[in-house]
Amino acid sequence: MNSTIASNPTPSRIVSITALPPKVLATDLDGTFLPLEGDDAAVASMEQIREQLNAIDVPLVFVTGRHFDSVRDAIGEFDLPKPQWILCDVGVSIYKADSEGGYVRESAYEQILDEVLGEIDIEKHRRAIGELEDFTLQESFKQGRHKWSYYVPADELEACHEAVEAYLKLHELPCSIVSSIDPFNNDGLVDVLPHGASKAFALHWWCEQHDLQPEQIVFCGDSGNDTAALIAGYRSVVVGNADRKIARKVADAHHTAGWADRLRLAKGTSTSGVLEGARWFGLFESPAELDTTQTDSIGLAESIPWGARLIASNRAEFTLWAPKQKQVVLEILPDRLIRMQRQDRGFHHCIVDGVVDGTRYQYRFVRDEATGSFVDVDAELNVDMLLHALPDPASRYQPEGVHGPSAIVDTQFSFQSTATTAAKELDDLIIYEMHMGTFTEQGTYLSAIERLDELVDLGITAIELMPIAACAGRWNWGYDGTHWYAPMTAFGTPDEFRQFIDAAHTRGLLVMVDVVYNHFGPEGNYWAEFGPYTSRKHTTVWGAAPNFDDPKRGDIVRRFVIDNAIMWLNEYNLDGLRVDAIHCMKDDSAEHITTQMGEEIRKWSDEAGRRVWLIAETNVYDAAMVKPLGEGGTGFDAQWSDDFVHSMFATVRPDEQLTQRIYSPGSDLEQTLRRGFVFAGDVRGDRGRESEPTLDTDGMLRRIDTRSSIICIQNHDFIGNHPTGMRLHQLTSPETQAAAVTLAMLLPSIPMLFMGEEFASPNPFQFFVDFGDPRLQRAVVRGRKREYPQHDWSDGVLPTDEEAMRSSVIGSVESGSETMRNWYKTLISIRKQFVNTGLLSPDNFSVDVNCEANLYSLSYRSGREALQVMVRLSPLSESEPQDETPPVDPLPATPEGASPDAWRLLADSMEAFGEPLTEGLLPNHARICYFENDEADA
Repeated sequence: MNSTIASNPTPSRIVSITALPPKVLATDLDGTFLPLEGDDAAVASMEQIREQLNAIDVPLVFVTGRHFDSVRDAIGEFDLPKPQWILCDVGVSIYKADSEGGYVRESAYEQILDEVLGEIDIEKHRRAIGELEDFTLQESFKQGRHKWSYYVPADELEACHEAVEAYLKLHELPCSIVSSIDPFNNDGLVDVLPHGASKAFALHWWCEQHDLQPEQIVFCGDSGNDTAALIAGYRSVVVGNADRKIARKVADAHHTAGWADRLRLAKGTSTSGVLEGARWFGLFESPAELDTTQTDSIGLAESIPWGARLIASNRAEFTLWAPKQKQVVLEILPDRLIRMQRQDRGFHHCIVDGVVDGTRYQYRFVRDEATGSFVDVDAELNVDMLLHALPDPASRYQPEGVHGPSAIVDTQFSFQSTATTAAKELDDLIIYEMHMGTFTEQGTYLSAIERLDELVDLGITAIELMPIAACAGRWNWGYDGTHWYAPMTAFGTPDEFRQFIDAAHTRGLLVMVDVVYNHFGPEGNYWAEFGPYTSRKHTTVWGAAPNFDDPKRGDIVRRFVIDNAIMWLNEYNLDGLRVDAIHCMKDDSAEHITTQMGEEIRKWSDEAGRRVWLIAETNVYDAAMVKPLGEGGTGFDAQWSDDFVHSMFATVRPDEQLTQRIYSPGSDLEQTLRRGFVFAGDVRGDRGRESEPTLDTDGMLRRIDTRSSIICIQNHDFIGNHPTGMRLHQLTSPETQAAAVTLAMLLPSIPMLFMGEEFASPNPFQFFVDFGDPRLQRAVVRGRKREYPQHDWSDGVLPTDEEAMRSSVIGSVESGSETMRNWYKTLISIRKQFVNTGLLSPDNFSVDVNCEANLYSLSYRSGREALQVMVRLSPLSESEPQDETPPVDPLPATPEGASPDAWRLLADSMEAFGEPLTEGLLPNHARICYFENDEADA
């Protein structure tokens, strides 16, 4: 009777990883232990590994797909440390080093494999598989009784794998298949082995022979045939050059198994990754210069390791800024109390063993009467000596909300490469503003992934998330964050947020997040108990202002904020930040915090080799904000242009204002189109209309470069600041929205959509909070009425009611207008077409306006081609029904030397909505025409 090797031999033997220290280094060779070509760091790492192996008694085991002779050749070629054991031929051969410098084959292991194969005709089947289409037998020295090896085309690997599976099933052969791609020559490799045989099984058998548990093995790998061993319960190291899909598969398996501390996704490649992993798991000692226990002061020249961070498997470093407290105790739940060491400038620090991803902790301050016991290191601490527990100001996760304990977060993640189709220039950006909690019915990071393909199909290139820093309660717009380093718990875990970002990147979507640094939220802000995080000098109506300009400690608060910004980019692989209400970041320092932020983020992005997008919500046009740092500016990429949305709204609904600034119907929209803005100012507070318009040599308004201006026809503020949260098409008409978005999409600016507008979502987007403090609930209701006194607030749902959030979920595409969505797709397609050709550019742009008819015309002309965008915007009037309003002839002049019928109609909004094509433009009607002269320029 044939034997069968168990496919998953280790789960029943899993024990606590902290119980048994690692003893053995087991590693794959190619792509893992062998230095990559030209990788000097890997060569240096090999020397350090050799020194460690010589200094301590750590067995070395090679676990490789190579055949035995090839392994011996590699040992000589690369001057590798000599292993005590070689597990080769993809796990079907095991050799032990003998006393004479050679190796002896393990016959007992071979007998197990022989039992599996039984009496089958090995050579017959080996040849038969080699005759399958696209299969080529590998060289004879790579073959064996227990290993039949083939080359196949890499792009046909999956099909070839299935073909072998079918053959084995047809002939009832007790065999299994291992397939992979050679990372060095891109050959597809297929190995047929005794059923269940693999590197993982060979290592499992070897461990049993030596009475070793899985957690005593550090196994390092990089490729598909290492996967089974990487997920078998060993302390696993995936080197940095491994395919990210393999790294993700391994990480997911460890998560599913509940192994919180058995995986290292190394940053180092090949040999450097092996060294990194061996140090991470404590198999090798870390060099003295990396020993953070020697730190007794924290400088501010570089980033500070705020909060809790894992520095090794089962070990974390805790850094807290609490200058108001002389003695701080770290409480590791459920029952560990640890003295923190006070350092320079009010920092407290400690390093703790026996902790993992998910370990919960909090801080407690020492009661005055117990200070002596704190100093006496031999005295046992107890909670009666301590004050109430507080969360970490730099917590990475608040699993029980802003008032509960903090949790350690393992920040390693197998991010995949962003698709090559992702936006690279400002002109490529088409932004989708999203509130995570109302984008889907579930309101989670994972459920949002399921809708990303809708955005790709629409033509979106970037997602701008409303703030996700932890706020009080179950739902919130996000602007009441108190735990700036922790993503909101209601949406999911930090790892699930990373999955959302990664899923967007693989689809070519950039992801940016809104960060709020002008105030701390009013509930859950305990930071005054720690020290001067907040200002006594400055205030805001929303919450306490950060203490940016304190002469003694303002530099630390600035560091706290800038390090937070870099954290989102670094730990979550975000592409950029939208900095909220930047004009409300009160700072009287010589260098405003926004400039320092621009400088340090640019420095970080240069060092990281990554493109980072910085967007400012400036409320009004701020020329310095988008000026390069080298020219005395702040160095941001773009800024929100509120003037477009509000001047547009004043034109189509002149009797209603959704902002405290007053916009004039028609004329302000004309100025926005011609000049690029209406109101201007800076972060110091000098804000208003231009006292004297800037004219060009022809006496026309001089237009700024609007490629850095983000414009929209609605956003979260525009909709949510209305008492009933009505969207533009509900306040006006679908035709008005279609016409208005035509202007926004085809200006030489950055267009932004608010989620749901593309299909005219029938649901509102209301303001909502879920504060637990009844006083705050009442204050929110009063504050809304006070901030926008022009509205009638009698009909709206209270922002503290659950219905305000529930009703704001955008719903499915099917619940809205397919016609509207198709119009958006058309506009986005036209924009991309002419951005790519270079026609849609400020250099080719001009504006014509007929104020009497509310007709706005955008012209792009370059060489032999021209694009004309004509939009008529009008307020809806009961006294003059729209269908009785006569059409107005469009403005475009016929290009010189062309016939009047040279224009080609690209799109017409009324026709898109099922109306007959008219000679001229009706109210709230858009038309786009294109002209191209086929004749060469004279």
